[in-house]
Amino acid sequence: MSQTESGNPNLGAAAGASGLKSYTALQLFFLMRLSYLVRRRKEELASLDPSHWKYKLLNKSLYSTYCDCVAEGVGEEAKVLLGQQQAGEKN
Repeated sequence: MSQTESGNPNLGAAAGASGLKSYTALQLFFLMRLSYLVRRRKEELASLDPSHWKYKLLNKSLYSTYCDCVAEGVGEEAKVLLGQQQAGEKN
């Protein structure tokens, strides 16, 4: 499945110069989960204190899913997704 077939525009930056990259179902699952958790963390950042249990749980989930991405060989794509989130926090 190519990046464009996945329906996630956030993966475009990680796809390389050709714009197309094939992912296994498991790789795509973990990348999509990471993308979802990044969005959730951004939404919760505005309303939750960083010491709140929900915020801590999101951080642990993000780390665990990132490790899954690395184990499946899509660590660079995961870094791009996390980098986009960190860049959004600075603005």
